[in-house]
Amino acid sequence: MRLGWWFFTVNSALVLSLSACSPAPSGSASGTTETTSGADSDSDSDSTSGSTSSPSSTTADETTGPTSQTTIDPPICGDGIVNGGEECDDGNASNNDACTVTCVLTGCGDGLVWDGVEECDDGNLDNDDGCLDDCTPNVCGDGFVNLGKEQCDDGNLVEDDGCTSACKLQIPGCGDGILQDDEECDDGNLDGTDSCTTECLNNVCGDGHAYEGVEECDDGNDADDDACYSDCTLNVCGDGTLNVGVEECDDGNQADDDACPGSCLPASCGDGYVYTGFEKCDDGDANEDGLYNGCSAECTPNAACGDGTLQVDEGEECDDGNTVSEDGCSETCMKEVPPECLNYVALDEADRNVTFNDGPDGVTECDKTGDGWFRIEGAAGSQIPTDAPEIYSCGTDAPGWLKGVHPQVEDEIVSRDVCFHWQGDPCNWSVEVQVRNCGEYYVYKLPDPPDSCLRYCGVD
Repeated sequence: MRLGWWFFTVNSALVLSLSACSPAPSGSASGTTETTSGADSDSDSDSTSGSTSSPSSTTADETTGPTSQTTIDPPICGDGIVNGGEECDDGNASNNDACTVTCVLTGCGDGLVWDGVEECDDGNLDNDDGCLDDCTPNVCGDGFVNLGKEQCDDGNLVEDDGCTSACKLQIPGCGDGILQDDEECDDGNLDGTDSCTTECLNNVCGDGHAYEGVEECDDGNDADDDACYSDCTLNVCGDGTLNVGVEECDDGNQADDDACPGSCLPASCGDGYVYTGFEKCDDGDANEDGLYNGCSAECTPNAACGDGTLQVDEGEECDDGNTVSEDGCSETCMKEVPPECLNYVALDEADRNVTFNDGPDGVTECDKTGDGWFRIEGAAGSQIPTDAPEIYSCGTDAPGWLKGVHPQVEDEIVSRDVCFHWQGDPCNWSVEVQVRNCGEYYVYKLPDPPDSCLRYCGVD
């Protein structure tokens, strides 16, 4: 088809070319004056020299009319029409059907898998790889050896004919997967940790093969004083049975603070186990005399934070004998702001100040403090006064004042009495309170006053 199209095109072009080059017929109205030679040339040399065309002259094409030329478009693969040079054209762009995207018929060995017809296509017609020459997979038992994957292929799946059902050469003996007369089992491998040993005997306790998932160990003997018991369970530290050569003691427990710790070696200073009643500490190889926060070579504690002795050279700011934080001294022996200096109730009423006194018929407030921590601040003042206020001061009848002086910061928490002034007695009632100097202010732990309508005062 392609050759015919080419011949038709070339022939048509040739005919058109010859037609265009033929001389004009006699008597035609050609506007072209041809140059002549010989006598004709001499008779009219001026007018006929060369080839002369006037502006109004016409060409041969104009005289004979337009020439018609037919052109055939080249074939387009994929238009659904089989044209010259195409073996097929199914009008799609799939390489997995009968016609490829190059309009060539699909065939086994072209490297394209024809859906529904071919199972594979590796681009060749060899039978020693994964795809045979009929485009079906090369599988064990088909008679073709798949190089690199099969050792043999005799066309069947019989086990004992020299080529096994796995297409491996049969080498007679234990592990070939074929039970022989002198074998108890043969699982096709030489793995001694499964049910069939490397000698093709059933795996049992005491044969020296540890059966995975069934036996913890198997040392091939029935002794109970070594690492593996006669029932194929491990002899471990703490089970109460001495493993000779490994354990020096075994007290049948997992405790690390007795005479036989978890190492099953007798307890000793430096073994890393604290022997209760004999050692205060034991850091093992880290035991060292004089090491701050460490353990000495005699298994007694060295100087440390929390021992109650202030070690300024070691950077301690405090040492309250414990390693508990939020009690004024942190677990690293650094000073802390006491919790009562942070967590308190503010008493800031203006009528609580000693300067407020509106007489016997004025304001009468009564405190109910419930033994909490309080701070005098704001309009109430900055502390409880240490001198007895006049009665009716502080918005009550009997005002309360602190008997004694306020403590220093280093005094921590101290106890003081608060007296309540009434009817000429500066200390008609009294109650014990606690006071702490927080550096810039005081806090007071105040119980309920000893009578029904008394009040703690404030002063600037």
